[in-house]
Amino acid sequence: MNFEKKFLTKYLDTIIELSKETGMSKKESRTMLDISLSNQNPKTVDFNEIKTEIKSIITINIFSLLCKL
Repeated sequence: MNFEKKFLTKYLDTIIELSKETGMSKKESRTMLDISLSNQNPKTVDFNEIKTEIKSIITINIFSLLCKL
């Protein structure tokens, strides 16, 4: 039970941090995080790494859109 509480706490904290850092809504942040976690073992998840990867993907997409203008 202790692992589940820690995982849930980190999960919720990551959603809030992603929302604040990227300007996305919490629902959008949750969807991105859920997709990232869908194929991973919960015991080996590193939320900081996932958060960094999500922000990198968003940045790359923004620059790609700007280049197309």
